[in-house]
Amino acid sequence: MADSTGAPGFDLINAAWVTVADADNAVRDVSLRDALVRSHEFRRLGGEVPTQAVAVLRLLLAVLRRAYPGGRTPDDWAVLWGNGRFDAAVIDDYLGRHAERFDLLHPELPFFQVAGLHTAKDEMTELTRLIADVPAGHRYFTTRTGRETGSMSYAEAARWLVHAHSFDPSGIKSGAVGDDRVKGGKGYPIGTAWCGWLGLVIVEGANLFETLMLNLPFDPSWTEDDLPVWERPPQGPGVEVRPQAPTGPVDLLTWQSRRICLGHDGERVTGVLIANGDPLHPRNLFRAETMTSWRRSEAQEKAQKSADPIFMPREHLPERAVWRGLAGLLTGTDRGAVTQSGRWLEWLAELEEDILPSSYPLQLRAVGVHYGAQSSVIDDLTDDVLPLNLAVLSDPRLKALAINGVDDVDAAVRALGQFADELARASGADRELRGSHRAEAREQGYAALDAPYRGWVRTLSVDTDRGAAREAWQRRVRREVIAVMRQLLDSVSAAAWPGVLIDNDVRRPLNAATATNWFYLNLAKALPLTRQPAEGATS
Repeated sequence: MADSTGAPGFDLINAAWVTVADADNAVRDVSLRDALVRSHEFRRLGGEVPTQAVAVLRLLLAVLRRAYPGGRTPDDWAVLWGNGRFDAAVIDDYLGRHAERFDLLHPELPFFQVAGLHTAKDEMTELTRLIADVPAGHRYFTTRTGRETGSMSYAEAARWLVHAHSFDPSGIKSGAVGDDRVKGGKGYPIGTAWCGWLGLVIVEGANLFETLMLNLPFDPSWTEDDLPVWERPPQGPGVEVRPQAPTGPVDLLTWQSRRICLGHDGERVTGVLIANGDPLHPRNLFRAETMTSWRRSEAQEKAQKSADPIFMPREHLPERAVWRGLAGLLTGTDRGAVTQSGRWLEWLAELEEDILPSSYPLQLRAVGVHYGAQSSVIDDLTDDVLPLNLAVLSDPRLKALAINGVDDVDAAVRALGQFADELARASGADRELRGSHRAEAREQGYAALDAPYRGWVRTLSVDTDRGAAREAWQRRVRREVIAVMRQLLDSVSAAAWPGVLIDNDVRRPLNAATATNWFYLNLAKALPLTRQPAEGATS
């Protein structure tokens, strides 16, 4: 498409580029306007990778915060929620006032870019620099066929552009002329893009409208000075100088971690220049960044010589399902570390108290990027969903029950790991091999209990008999762990049955039978509500 002068343009407000899944789960692209005005018609956002959907979600949230600047209290939020959709007139008025800044190809004010950005050699790089290099199996609703990256549509380029400002890896970047940080034609590492620091938590509702609203906490302390990048003067190649950075959540939602310029031939994007943008460290930004939880960092306190607590974003662990880290998300401690509640959790508690019923069903989606090689490449992604009722996040007793359920799993899996270790030792395995068997058994235990835990926590409500629920859960854990134990026992080597003599204080035999007996004793300690009068190897 072209503007009135005939110059090519791509109007992000009205052109289709935001990927959504509709009520039937059919995937298509819609305009920025329709993604907001018709959000009640769509189930959720999509994209080539999960992080792309999150990056676009944050862009939509920034638009909503500015389109509804008067919203400051839960009552204001309740009015919007009650409407069930966003007001088309409000959205059109706001976007119309800033339409020029939403042209992807504008010659002077290109969206999320710096016009005229160039290197000393006036060269651009291939588009692979823009596309997240993620492991196989993490692609979502990709429209790209094959591995061709010589060019891409304006719609796809817009999605990757938004993604780069949120998740671009660290490492050496192109050296932009006019950036005084450039040395020898290179832009040296300033860290990952902003969202790369975060273990993001997205609260999902029944449709995109509800998801946007649930991630839109209002706060009377936020000011009109908190502006998105399109309401500020256009940036140059260097660091933007502002009185205070960041000024609030809108600033962070549109933080320009990179300086980018797309090259195109009038029909498709053909190249890209990615240079360093505005660096930002996440220390103590827990009031402005609302989509993550936080944990106290003694290392940062020491490095900064700070007598006051310093909190850093709580990252997701790629090898651990979101429910296994529930304590860190929902309480003040996580594996011994003091945490700071995320604003998302505080906000849900406010809603449950005044607006939403405790039975309201929602999903916690955990999304994060895990970088390798000095944060210069993407090693893995976290994308995990946990359905539950709002009451589990707001009622302290249900919250404790859900966390205790995780504790039960951890304790039972430890018993399983010890059993695997003793089986290996009885077979004559060395310490390293025993450790491998222990770790593998623990993963088998967690895998066996993954679906059961998700199903159990989803049933918890204000009407739940907590004592009965905990006992029933421990019995379920016991059955699943014993099933894994028996699989291990069936596959043990013949040498484990006669076993070995071990010498602690007193020499004693260790074989498959004694390991089994010890397992049942340890399991009874781990799951005390399941203890039976006579329990042994035949249980």
